[in-house]
Amino acid sequence: MIYYKNLISIIVFFLIIFAGTILRLYNLNFDNFWIDEMVTFWVSDPNISLKETIKRNFDADSHFLLNYFLKIYFSIFSYNINLARYLTAVFGIFSIFLIFYLSLLLKEKRFLFLIFLFSANNYLIQFSQELRSYSLIVLLTLISLIFFFKITDEKVKKKKLFTIFFILTNILIVLTHIFGIILIFSFILFETLTNFRFKKKNVFLRISNLTSVTFSFFFVLIYILNFTPPPDWIPQIKSKFFTNFFFSSFFGSRMLGLFHLILLIYLIAKSKMLTFRKYDQKLILLIFLFFSYLIPITYGYFVKPILQGKYIIFVIIPVLVITVNLIDVIKREIFKKIFIFLTILFTITNISTESTVKQFFFDRPLYKPDLKSVFDTIAKSQHKDYSFNIEKGNWTSEKTLNSIIKNYSTKYTMLINLNLNFQDYNNFKNKDYLWMICLTDLNQKCDLPGILKNKFIVEEGNFNKVNIKLIKL
Repeated sequence: MIYYKNLISIIVFFLIIFAGTILRLYNLNFDNFWIDEMVTFWVSDPNISLKETIKRNFDADSHFLLNYFLKIYFSIFSYNINLARYLTAVFGIFSIFLIFYLSLLLKEKRFLFLIFLFSANNYLIQFSQELRSYSLIVLLTLISLIFFFKITDEKVKKKKLFTIFFILTNILIVLTHIFGIILIFSFILFETLTNFRFKKKNVFLRISNLTSVTFSFFFVLIYILNFTPPPDWIPQIKSKFFTNFFFSSFFGSRMLGLFHLILLIYLIAKSKMLTFRKYDQKLILLIFLFFSYLIPITYGYFVKPILQGKYIIFVIIPVLVITVNLIDVIKREIFKKIFIFLTILFTITNISTESTVKQFFFDRPLYKPDLKSVFDTIAKSQHKDYSFNIEKGNWTSEKTLNSIIKNYSTKYTMLINLNLNFQDYNNFKNKDYLWMICLTDLNQKCDLPGILKNKFIVEEGNFNKVNIKLIKL
């Protein structure tokens, strides 16, 4: 009987891993790049020097680590748009294995439940298919938590080695995204709290924290001195936010988000974790979850709004781990099974309504700018010269933005074998006609830029998040 039970668990485990892998790889390049991905692609160009890569990071992007990983990746496999997202997808796939390993460290008997919720989370799938650093920071957060549990476990040996890896991982997290500093602060608070409350002193954790916070201090100083302020389009959070905490985004719907939020709050309250009655390594998950909201919200109120759901994508980790780990505080077995069943049912129902699963049976809708149709339309016309309306880029210079878009569009048109000519409309004087492409998310009105304001519009078309105009010069 035990043999068959173990066999079924193994089969279910591999089915979950397989499904999670397919969902992250299938139709990976269906959408064209959005502007943020174009930035990543531009910064990580393997054909430029390391000095130029660093300059481009400061000019247009702050996702250091992913850009350097991509630069190495492209230098090995070629600088190809269709290859780019495979690296972030691999980060997402590896994270499934790491959440499994973390569950083993925590002696989580419902590890299949945890792996399923993580693997089927549409938010994690979505950002595994985007050329940005969010799948990487999830991966590194899991690695950092694994090393944290290693060095704070009294039974584990080789703590010196784990401490070195722990420090290195924390540094990499900060280099991946500035919000990675939240995890560093969480470790510091854990050490301070457990030392004060339970007289627990861990020299390895203290060394790690001192090293990580020292690095973070200098990195933040460099960051502030070299980067432009956060963009103006991030809104200030409103009272409605505190009824949801981005859970509707994290879990795919308002209903499922509220279900997870209410269940999480209930389990934490029921378990009395907040009373800190006994030493528990898992307190770090609660501290990390709390800080992930407190720090950016406080900064947003006193300085400038900076909080977006994707910036704290890593909170999905403590939410799921705490939920699964504390499910046993529900004493009555029937209620416990009902909650587990409902969570699985709602997750399956929700993901089946997302394009992630529906694309296997129906045509997948476009969510990002449909540049393929734009370039196909231009290729079929008599006029092959095009430019982008980029006057309203407020997070970098117009010159830099022009270079970013030119790099992507020329690489993409070559990839799909279209002989088109990118032009700078500010200096375009050779022809009588020019196609102006406007990304509607970047420019809401898509009026012609000032220098072309009075030119005659011969033809106009609209595609998903893109407006094009053929103008006579």
